Amino acid sequence: MQLFIFGTGSHARKVFHYAIGCGHCVVGFVDENPTAQSPVRGFGVIPVTSLPAPADGIAIFVAIGRADVRKRLMDELGRAGWNCPALVHTSAWVAPDVCLEAGVLIGAGAVVETASLICRGVIVDIGVLVDHECVVGAFSHLKPGAVLGPCTKIPSPLGQT
Repeated sequence: MQLFIFGTGSHARKVFHYAIGCGHCVVGFVDENPTAQSPVRGFGVIPVTSLPAPADGIAIFVAIGRADVRKRLMDELGRAGWNCPALVHTSAWVAPDVCLEAGVLIGAGAVVETASLICRGVIVDIGVLVDHECVVGAFSHLKPGAVLGPCTKIPSPLGQT
């Protein structure tokens, strides 16, 4: 799948490496700032106004750390018809019955156990452990090394479900 990455910061660079590792073909970075610089040498930055129309086989991942901005962009892109896939680092383990919603990022070395729900736009950072039957609310960011015990519920920082 071809993938655009929305954002040009350090988080976008991390997403780039995850996407390549997952077999995606990264087309380039997208940003609202016309002077934004690519975080990866050899890849350009496309102004958001030049983003092509959504099409089969092309997706976009919103690689913005701020939850409110990530939500706004995912909402806008979703209304425009864009697919925002979940990305899982190749060294992470996610149980087969876990539900990963749109735009979720599962970091290197993370573990997400059975019957958990990782809601839209969540970042499960490096080395995070999520035990069974947890619910992580939309646009949350589980910081590196966080550990969630069984049946933990983390509310969305934005009041989303």
